[in-house]
Amino acid sequence: MFATHPDTAITVFRDQAQIVAEPRLREIALDYDRAHDLDPGDRRIDALARRIVDATRDRYGTGDLPGYGAASAIPALIQGAVNASSPAWHRLDTLIRQQLGV
Repeated sequence: MFATHPDTAITVFRDQAQIVAEPRLREIALDYDRAHDLDPGDRRIDALARRIVDATRDRYGTGDLPGYGAASAIPALIQGAVNASSPAWHRLDTLIRQQLGV
């Protein structure tokens, strides 16, 4: 992201730093990491997706998410690499995008 979108990358990086500094959001991030090796059909994926969507709406409301403009390639850049490493993460990303409408 820093190579292709340096201005936005700084904003997203700072946002991520704030997230891991907040205990509730840090726990969600850790649960996301733990989901890497789950079976994509595991019900914990659905529950985690709901938690992430709820936390995202609490944090950002209905406005644009950092790095997620209509013409932004950043989400695809990040998620393409992340989703390739884990079928569970791919399913989680799909559920989150559906629920957030992004």
